[in-house]
Amino acid sequence: MEQKPKLLYEDIYGLFEFRGIKQGKIAEVMKMSYNNWYKTKQNHLRNLSLNEIGELAMFLELPPEQVFSLCFAVYKRAWLEQQNMPLPEPTTP
Repeated sequence: MEQKPKLLYEDIYGLFEFRGIKQGKIAEVMKMSYNNWYKTKQNHLRNLSLNEIGELAMFLELPPEQVFSLCFAVYKRAWLEQQNMPLPEPTTP
C-alpha cells in the first residue's frame, strides 16, 4: 500500500507558521491594517482580492496560483465545516 507524503502545510496559515511569518507583516504586505487582516481571517479569507493575493505571492516568492490555492483551502475548509460535511484528505500539489 502506497502512503501519501505528508504536506508541510495544508493552507496559507500553515505556510505562515512554517516560515515563521508574523501576522502584522502579512497585513503590511497586503496593504491592510492589522484590524482588517484580523477581520479577513475571521471571515475565512472570503473577501481577499486578487490584487491582495498577488501582493502576497510576490512577498512569499510563490506563484499566485499556489497562494490562491492555499487561501482557498482556508475558505473551503470553513465552508465544509459549516455544511457539516467531512473534510477531504489533503492532496499533494
